[in-house]
Amino acid sequence: MDSTLVSKIRIVIMAFLVFFLYAVIWIQLWSIQVRSGDEILEKVSEQYVRKIRVPAVRGRIFTSDGVMLAGNAASYEVVFHISEMRRPGRRSRTVDYVLAEANRLAACIGRTPVLTEKAIVTHMNLFPGLPITVFKELNFFELGKAYEISPVIPGMDIVTNPVRTYPKGKTAGQLIGFVGFEDPSSAQDRSGYKYYIPDLIGRAGLEKAYDSWILPTKSPIVLEQDSERPEIPKENRPLLRGFPGSKLVIVDTRGFVRETVAEVPAENGKDIVLALNYKAQTAAERVIANVSGALVLLDASNGDLLAMASSPSYEPSQFVPRISTAEYKALRDAPGRPLFNKAYQGAFSPGSIIKPLVAMSVLENGISPESTIYCDGYTPIGTNRIRCWIKADGHGEVTLYDALAVSCNDYFIESGLKLGLDRLAASFKSAGIGAKTGFVLPETAGRLPDRRHKRVWTAFDTALISIGQGDVLVSPLQAAVYTAAIANGGTLWKPNLLKNILNSSGMVIYSEPPVVKGHLSASPRTLEMMRKGMYLSVNSDIGGSKRARNNVIDLYGKTGTAEVGSGDNRYKNTWFIGFGSKNGKTYAIAILVERGEAGGKTCAPLAAEFFERFLGP
Repeated sequence: MDSTLVSKIRIVIMAFLVFFLYAVIWIQLWSIQVRSGDEILEKVSEQYVRKIRVPAVRGRIFTSDGVMLAGNAASYEVVFHISEMRRPGRRSRTVDYVLAEANRLAACIGRTPVLTEKAIVTHMNLFPGLPITVFKELNFFELGKAYEISPVIPGMDIVTNPVRTYPKGKTAGQLIGFVGFEDPSSAQDRSGYKYYIPDLIGRAGLEKAYDSWILPTKSPIVLEQDSERPEIPKENRPLLRGFPGSKLVIVDTRGFVRETVAEVPAENGKDIVLALNYKAQTAAERVIANVSGALVLLDASNGDLLAMASSPSYEPSQFVPRISTAEYKALRDAPGRPLFNKAYQGAFSPGSIIKPLVAMSVLENGISPESTIYCDGYTPIGTNRIRCWIKADGHGEVTLYDALAVSCNDYFIESGLKLGLDRLAASFKSAGIGAKTGFVLPETAGRLPDRRHKRVWTAFDTALISIGQGDVLVSPLQAAVYTAAIANGGTLWKPNLLKNILNSSGMVIYSEPPVVKGHLSASPRTLEMMRKGMYLSVNSDIGGSKRARNNVIDLYGKTGTAEVGSGDNRYKNTWFIGFGSKNGKTYAIAILVERGEAGGKTCAPLAAEFFERFLGP
C-alpha cells in the first residue's frame, strides 16, 4: 500500500479518536452542568453553608408574692475558636497547639486542666464550626486573669451562657423539679441543622410540666400578640422552654466558620407566676423539716395551692448541669425518699380524718346527730374486737358531735355498720377519694373501698373503713381538697398551681381560672353539723385536736392516727386536717407525719406552729 495513503488513514483515525474523546468530555460536562447542575449546586451549598440551632433562654418561675424560685444566671466561659488556631501541616499539630494553649490558660487562672487531646479531636470531627469550651463558670478572679492572657492566645474568647439557678435552694424543690440537656438524637426539630445546640428541658416537677402548654379551649384567655413567628405551634406552645433561633454561617472546606450570613433570634421562654405564697411555703417546710411527711395548704374559696411541702426534700441545683450516677443513687435510696413527693404521690391510710366524711354519710342517710351510741371501749365484730383506743374504758353515751370531738371509734364503727359499704363508699367518692384531683403533676388516685378489692367483703372490713383503716387510701392533697370543700359549702376545687403567664415585657398573657371538680354529697345543714363537730375537736377541752389551737386563727379540725405494717414493722402514720378564716380568706390544711406518735400529739401542734409562722407577725 502506498505510504502516502497509509499516512492519510492514520491521520483520519487519529482525528476521529481526538474528536471522540472531546465528544465524551463534552457529553460528560453537559451532564454535570445541565442535567445534574441543580443537584450539584445544592450539594456545594450544603458543604459551604451551615445552619446552627440557637436555644432560647428558659423562662423563670415566681411565687404569687414575687419571689423567684427558678431563674437564670450568666456563666462566664472560655472558648477556643479552633478555626483561628490552626497550624500548618498535619492535623496533629493543631491539636497539640490547642492543648498547649489550654494548659497555659489553666496555669494562668489557677485551674486544673480539663481539656484532653481526645476531646479536641472529637470536637474537630463533629463540630468544627463551633467553638470548643475550655473552662466554665469562671469566678471574678479567674475572669480577670483570663482577660489578661486573652490577647496572646489567638482564637480565645470569653462568652456568657445562661445557666439554670434556684436561688431559694430547697424551697419548693420537689415541686419545681429540675432540668437537663435534651438528647439531640431524640429532638423533634433535629433535621435541618448541621450543628444542633440542645435546649435545657424540664426533667421533673413543674420544670417538666410547664415546658410547653396546651391552649385551653373553655377558659378566658389573652393570647400573646408580640410573636410573629409562624413556625411556633399554636396547639402546644413553648412555655418555660421558649422557641429556638438559628444562624446561617459560611464555612471553608474544612468546616470552619468564616462568616455569619443570616440570624433568627430565639424567642425566650415565658415567665410563670405560681399560686404559691412564699411565706406559707417556707413555714410549711420549716415545721415538717425534722419528720418524714407532707403539708398542703389550699385557698378553700378557689383551690389555689398556697403551700405544698414534702420532707425530706432536695435542692434542684444538685442536677445542674448534671448529677452523677453515684449522687443520684444516693438521693434515690436516702431514708425518707426525698425524690418522692408524699403530698400528691403518696397514698396513705387516713385514720380518723375520714370520720367527718362518715359523719356526712350518717347525716345524709337520716340518722340524727343527737342520736347516741354507748361506747364501752371496744366494738365486737364476730370473734374480733376493735378498740376505741382513744379511751380504753370507753366514752359512754356519745352523740355525733361528741364522737367527732373525741374521735370515738365505737360511734363511727357502729354507724358505719348500719350504713354499710355502699353508702359509705358513695360519700367517700363524692369527696374525691379514689379519683385524681386534676393536679398538674402526676398524682395518685388513692383508693376507694370496693368489694372487688377483696375476695369476700365482711363486716370487719366495713368497720375498718369507718375509722380510716383497711381498704381506703388518700393523699395529703386529696385530704386538703375535701377539707376545703367542708369549709366552703361543698365544692371540690381542682388544686391550682399556675396563676399567670407573663410575656417578655412582664405583661400577663394568661391567667388560670379556677375549676370545679365535684361536690360533696351533703346539704348545707349537714355541712354545718360537720363543721360544728370539727370545731369542738379543736376548741373543746376534751377535743382530740386541741393542740392545734394558736394565737392567730380559729381552726376547725380533725386528727387521725392510722396503724400500718405488721409485726416488728408496725407503726403509725399521723394526720391533721383543718380549716379557718383570717383577713377574709379561708385556708384548708392537711398534714401527714409518717411514724408519728398520734395525730393529736404529733400533727396538731405542727398545725398551730405553721399558722403562727405564716399568719403571725
